[in-house]
Amino acid sequence: MPTPTHPNLRHIRLFVACAETGSLTSAAGTLGITQPAASQALRRLEEFLDAPLIARDAMALTAEGTIALQRLRRLCDLIHQACTLIAKAASGIIETRLTWSHLHAITGFAEHGSFSAAARMLELSEPAVQRAAREAEATIGIPLFENSGRNVRLTSNGLSAARWFSLTLSEFESLRDELLEARNHYAGRISIGTLPLTRTFLVPDVIALLANRYPHARFEIMEGSYEVLIDALERGRIDILVGALRKNLVSKTLRQEPLFDFELSIVGRADHPLKQCREIASKDLADYPWVVARRDTPSRETFNAMAASFPADKPARQSIETGSLNAIRGVLLKSDHLALLSRHQIRYELQAGFLSVINYPLPASRRPVGVTLRCHWLPTALQAEFLTLLREYSLGLD
Repeated sequence: MPTPTHPNLRHIRLFVACAETGSLTSAAGTLGITQPAASQALRRLEEFLDAPLIARDAMALTAEGTIALQRLRRLCDLIHQACTLIAKAASGIIETRLTWSHLHAITGFAEHGSFSAAARMLELSEPAVQRAAREAEATIGIPLFENSGRNVRLTSNGLSAARWFSLTLSEFESLRDELLEARNHYAGRISIGTLPLTRTFLVPDVIALLANRYPHARFEIMEGSYEVLIDALERGRIDILVGALRKNLVSKTLRQEPLFDFELSIVGRADHPLKQCREIASKDLADYPWVVARRDTPSRETFNAMAASFPADKPARQSIETGSLNAIRGVLLKSDHLALLSRHQIRYELQAGFLSVINYPLPASRRPVGVTLRCHWLPTALQAEFLTLLREYSLGLD
């Protein structure tokens, strides 16, 4: 049998009940087990976490137990939220029957889109993952999957369950990291989503500093569109999203925190023909092809406002659309294309003389950059330090 990667959920519920009641006997009665069985379950949980949680003589929480109680109580609440939202009346019974295998199968399918892909990620057989997912569906008693032609997809209830279960898994990983931090061993993980404006500065700068400070820490940088990263943030797939903030974000689960403002400039290669012009008009900009940001981004909004001033018979030539800074650099260096970029994004290219800023003012191009976080997210010490450094580094960027 493979070594389990998570402790028994019943053992977790027992520990939470024991800590809240102050009595192992009361906790055992709540879960309907004998006191010897409860004592054994608590010991197994401590062995799994490699940490003493409760001092048996006084039935008091240890320092590690205090950390564990906060995280494991949140973990149980997340499972309860999932069951309450989709199963309502029978949620109390359902949540006691769910297992880690159920949670992994649902979240794995949601993240990878198929049982086969989820199985590869979980390093299990496809039948095992499919069986666990169907068991979860039967336990909850509401359809989580539906057929769409030849494909299987999650229902709205399935997507809701996947989100809460994914946050549950993330909460347990944070517990592991915090128990290590309590021993002054910073080997935890920070998963950061980055939007184009902060991929080449700020985030790399802060990560480099923190990685030198804590050589055993792990950093995951995830790139993608705003929509993809917001979804990953809501599911706990990433901890922090750094980039241009959205004016129209309306969410009960997410919050934005501004860090600094940035301004966009028109950028071309160092010897671009427009660099020879003393005065540049909008009609001159219309003579050249553009690399534009993806739709519904702050940079694209600025471009659209600028392009509206081009002559009616010379509309903007939006020949390339991309969110990849590497692709934008490559195109600008090899052609007469222009693009809207922040000076922060291309600081090295400007210093090296590869790219240059075209002297043309862009009114109202100032936009806020910041972090987007889950409202009730509880960062580990490492994650909190990363946020603090982001704020400190941002002070000199306005």
